Amino acid sequence: MSHDHPPTLLATHRLTITPDYRLVFLNDQDNDAGPGASGVLADAARNVAASDGYTLVITVAQDLLPVGVTTTIWDSDPHTAPGAARLRLECPSGQLALGSPTGGGIDLYLEPGTYAVTVKHHGRDTAAARHQEILHEYTSSDDLEALITTTPLTERYTITMWRTGDIGDTDDEDDD
Repeated sequence: MSHDHPPTLLATHRLTITPDYRLVFLNDQDNDAGPGASGVLADAARNVAASDGYTLVITVAQDLLPVGVTTTIWDSDPHTAPGAARLRLECPSGQLALGSPTGGGIDLYLEPGTYAVTVKHHGRDTAAARHQEILHEYTSSDDLEALITTTPLTERYTITMWRTGDIGDTDDEDDD
């Protein structure tokens, strides 16, 4: 898909969540786990984010503190950072769910099709270190809650998406 104009931001969605199992999922509501679902978890554990084409999985550094996730949807490639892994996500209905695998999250709506996706992260090491500090400092559940609530949002992820074609298109943009 080629555009003669600069990329246009179509939508921004923000979610703050404490992800169960240290996982954040993004998938079309019409897609169940794809054929590579078990492999995508292992890939995400190694690379922070991975996709099997049906589900985007992000592994966060800790499961105690809230994590910020911002999703931006563009009309074309917003000139993502060189070297950023470009993943693929099929969105047949255009109704996506972003959140934790056991619930909690938000719905996103976009044009049905196939999307390129990149994921950037910030604050993973700081959040993991704070997680360990809290585990060593707390003495009661009230103390634990106070330590968590006084910790600023540190761990953040930005999911950038843009449509590359219809479902089943084999001519997705490949102009890296």
